[in-house]
Amino acid sequence: MSFEKCAEGSPGLQLLKQRLSRLQTVEGRRKGLSFKPRSDDVFVVTPPKCGTTWMQQILHQLRSGGDMSFDNINDVVPYIEMAYDTGKTDLEAVHNYQPRCYKTHTWYPVCPKGAKYIVIYREPCAAFYSLFNFFKGWMFQPGEVTLSEFVTDFLLTRAVPKNKMEHSSYFLHLLSWLEHRHDSNVLFLFFEDMKEDLESVVKKVAAFMGIQDEERIKKTVEMSSFEFMKGRSTKFSVLGPRYRNKACGLPDDAVPILIATGSATKGREMMDDKTKEAIQAKWLEVVGKQTGFQDYNELRNAFKKEENQNVS
Repeated sequence: MSFEKCAEGSPGLQLLKQRLSRLQTVEGRRKGLSFKPRSDDVFVVTPPKCGTTWMQQILHQLRSGGDMSFDNINDVVPYIEMAYDTGKTDLEAVHNYQPRCYKTHTWYPVCPKGAKYIVIYREPCAAFYSLFNFFKGWMFQPGEVTLSEFVTDFLLTRAVPKNKMEHSSYFLHLLSWLEHRHDSNVLFLFFEDMKEDLESVVKKVAAFMGIQDEERIKKTVEMSSFEFMKGRSTKFSVLGPRYRNKACGLPDDAVPILIATGSATKGREMMDDKTKEAIQAKWLEVVGKQTGFQDYNELRNAFKKEENQNVS
């Protein structure tokens, strides 16, 4: 979340932006984005809070057949934009299990090319609400920033990035990858499908990776469940606080909550109508205008219909 415009919004929001602007260094981000992957490398690609950590676990379990010896999931599935700033200085290093797997939040134009990509999206209200809660208690304290201003004065103000240091909006991120949904090296998924039928999603990912071992797939489903991951939550924490809290002006013990319930509806329930209307307006302005899809559910249903037609 680096390189945000810090001087806009309430005092609490300005402070949040200032802290986020120090989370990644220019050098670290540039090194990560200059990484040259191999054709068999697998990236999980999402906007924040769309099932990234969950898919990291799925990928690692599929390739390893049940390894949980890692201290942190980002040690074995590195986050390329943050790797150099969190102690992982060699993205070219050989992984203990193959294929090599990585995580990124980049939109298509700046994502390192030439690998395989598992791209995941989540209903925007749910994703934004989850990100708000992720930062609350870490990047800001309860009451310093409201959910409404976090969405309307922060997330919805993002425009087309002027350079690799700036982040795209959720909507531009979606559009950029949507154009590549039929590419042979891209698997397009939805967070809600992971919630509703994890086994089916794991089987899709396994097929995409060329893995046919039924026992390995079954074990991956078990070890990627909410209950399993919640019981080992320290392994799925983010590395940012450990390495970057001081640079962000945060106390050492300020940390985010990562393994939440993953509700598909709570985000909408917790937002006021004005905020939901602003999100819908931005969807229509950016995504609807280009694709004709009037909302997220219409997009997801179109994918389901297309998938069913391809199967039949």
